[in-house]
Amino acid sequence: MNDFIFGIIMRQEKCCKPLLEFILGVKIKKLVYTNDQDTISSDVLSAESIRLDVYVEDDAGTIYDIEVQTTNKHNLGKRTRFYQSLIDVRTLKKGHNYKKLRKIFIIFICNYYPFNKNRPIYTLRNRSDQDYSVVLDDAATKIIINTNGTLVEVSPELGAVIRYLNSGVVSDEYTKALDEEVAAVKADEKVRREYMLLTEAYAMR
Repeated sequence: MNDFIFGIIMRQEKCCKPLLEFILGVKIKKLVYTNDQDTISSDVLSAESIRLDVYVEDDAGTIYDIEVQTTNKHNLGKRTRFYQSLIDVRTLKKGHNYKKLRKIFIIFICNYYPFNKNRPIYTLRNRSDQDYSVVLDDAATKIIINTNGTLVEVSPELGAVIRYLNSGVVSDEYTKALDEEVAAVKADEKVRREYMLLTEAYAMR
């Protein structure tokens, strides 16, 4: 659940693609990487910059932003809204019609109860209060994962990932592979130096 380590490991398609498939319940053909832990800001909006843990696209142009959240700052809804808005501003080219806005998933993995409820996963879209069958077609989905939630209504694969993120318990081939990657990253001197420099840079802000 360390965002820096998580970001490094998820730079590998063999780690990131299965995770997205477990969360979304779909098959993804191929991932396309740009810059992980990229800093996004909007000069037009004079907005605060954000540092993404994992930013990746698939071959169909769908955008995935995966964030690890270990502290409940009680601003999750507005935080996801802000992240989406800056990503949209960056990816919609000047002069293009709004129809060019791409499908996007904002995924937050939290080690606390974000809604004070026990579910392990929440999929959130804009719906009508008057008629829940009416969904606003904005092509945006927010997914919140609670690693402390009771593992019901999730696949065995996603349940294994959530259990691993929460307690480090290895229970299948995928979590075994993740655990090996975590050990390798922690043992890498170059990564440790990068982490120290990044920590110092943020401390000076």
